[in-house]
Amino acid sequence: MIDLCALRKIQTALRQYEDRLRDDTGLSLNEALCLCSINRGFQEPGIIAREMELSPSRLTRILDALEDHDLVERKIGDGDRRNISLNLTYAGRELLMKYRCSDIDIPEVLAFTQE
Repeated sequence: MIDLCALRKIQTALRQYEDRLRDDTGLSLNEALCLCSINRGFQEPGIIAREMELSPSRLTRILDALEDHDLVERKIGDGDRRNISLNLTYAGRELLMKYRCSDIDIPEVLAFTQE
């Protein structure tokens, strides 16, 4: 049986965590997760969209925001303009370090596993 009250606690904790994350870094949870995906070696937008379960158009808006913050750069392939790869900028790598070393505690209800 699904414990709806437990789900509500998870939902509330996740929203509060994202609010603190945004206050600390200026980015949404999806933007942070996108940075982490790129850092883990995913460089093709289509693969990132599938991994994050986002539509390509939603991922494009996230990448636009990350690019506006100078955290990600898009590189167009030499022979094929449709071939785009993503890389973290220096500022993006620095911000990821801030996430890993952040004072933002993951609420206990969300702390299933921490690396």
